[in-house]
Amino acid sequence: MKEIKAFDSWEQLTVAQFEELCRLQEEHPTDCAKYIIEYLYDVADAEQLPIIEYSAYMAGLQKFIGEPVLKAKLTPSATYTIHGRLYRVDITPADFSVAQYTDLTNYLKSGKASLIDLLAVVVIPDGHLYQDGYDMRQVRSDVGDLPLTAGFAVVGFFGRWSKSYMDTFLRSLTKYLMKGKTGKMHPELVKKLATEVEAFSRLMASRLS
Repeated sequence: MKEIKAFDSWEQLTVAQFEELCRLQEEHPTDCAKYIIEYLYDVADAEQLPIIEYSAYMAGLQKFIGEPVLKAKLTPSATYTIHGRLYRVDITPADFSVAQYTDLTNYLKSGKASLIDLLAVVVIPDGHLYQDGYDMRQVRSDVGDLPLTAGFAVVGFFGRWSKSYMDTFLRSLTKYLMKGKTGKMHPELVKKLATEVEAFSRLMASRLS
């Protein structure tokens, strides 16, 4: 039997590989193991493998499939270098532009956002602002090559910060309004802002924390 490459930890996978595993599981819910083996181990047809070899692949998968990707809450790096390109991470809501806030909200509301979708909003080429003309296809390709644990660390940490930040902001806004310090802002706009912030907080708590 040929030597089998060991996959016994999520740490050995990239974000893009994880996305592909998710796609295979969704498309083949009853027999996804066959397709996962073919993908991860570059096997042409898993059903034609000798049973001993197939069992060896399955044993390798079972070491980590079903286990949490992150066994502890990790603090992501402030920057990542991917294929020689430097990226910063806009990790807290205070760093966001309106465009980032809007895209994140829309992704979360859709319920169909991929890990790459979310990372591409907060992992930004160094020296750029979000979507200021850089190649977004290159960014999506690069974040797909991040180690999976790094991708989850960014999104998970961002989610926890978002919930904390939004909760604090909402309390401060409420206190501010009770004092009547709304300036020239129309009361209906203030109310709308408070509603949107609260909704965003709930979305982040439910999907990313």
